[in-house]
Amino acid sequence: MDDDTAEFEAYEEPRKRNRNLGAILLSVAVAVVLIGCGVIGATLVKGVGGAKPAAQERQHDGSVPIAPASVPPPTSEVPVAVVETTTAPPTSKAATPTKKPTRKPSPKVTETATPPAPPHNTCAPVRGTNQLPKAQVKGYLDTASTKHFWGTATDPDYEPILVPLRLLYAVAEQESGWQTDITACDGGLGVMQVMPGTQTFVNTRFGTSWDRTKPDQNVMLGANYLAWLIAYYGPKLGTYDMTDTKLLNAVISAYNWGTGGVDYAGGVYPNPQYVQNVRALMVASRAGNY
Repeated sequence: MDDDTAEFEAYEEPRKRNRNLGAILLSVAVAVVLIGCGVIGATLVKGVGGAKPAAQERQHDGSVPIAPASVPPPTSEVPVAVVETTTAPPTSKAATPTKKPTRKPSPKVTETATPPAPPHNTCAPVRGTNQLPKAQVKGYLDTASTKHFWGTATDPDYEPILVPLRLLYAVAEQESGWQTDITACDGGLGVMQVMPGTQTFVNTRFGTSWDRTKPDQNVMLGANYLAWLIAYYGPKLGTYDMTDTKLLNAVISAYNWGTGGVDYAGGVYPNPQYVQNVRALMVASRAGNY
């Protein structure tokens, strides 16, 4: 019996050890499973109380709310200025305009006052003996043809107006034959046969103080009046080009007759012979002989 017991114990001892080891391993496995279940459970609990999946996160009206911006974690870094690193795109050069910019039209000067028309007498003029050389008169006319009588404080279209030299030569020849000491019975005086009323009008309109008794200023008065006539008829005819026949004829006619009665649009003038004479002298003036 003792032998059987000893033999049985010898047989059972390894089995006990194996059972104990199995129990330990089983306990470890159970512990691992329990820990895993705890993690899963916590995750499920968090999922239940946390944010819903995007597909389910909608309001009752079907809209999806905007998620709040995440708050950055606190930092102990010292704040520094943010330097803008984004460079602005290069500025391209403005394209060269293909058309010249159109200047905004300035208001036209309305000439309400006009010089009095000279009396149209046919009496012979009185010629004096104190005549200046024709070459000196020519110098006065040349100078007057380069003067801009209209200043900058006026309509910009008037500023570039110049009286054509050939027109000055022809008017002076028609009016006086380039004589400086000559007086007409109607009051015209000097090379350009300037009337007293014309002198007053020009000096008042332009703020000048020309004296018609002085030959050089007499020429300036006549040229200044012609420049005023160009500006007077220019806007009416839509041009300041003195090669335009209507403008040229109107200026010539009005210099002798006054502005009244000059049909600048229709080309009908109260003194057609005077206009024809001056036009002819512009082509065949004797100025070249002086």
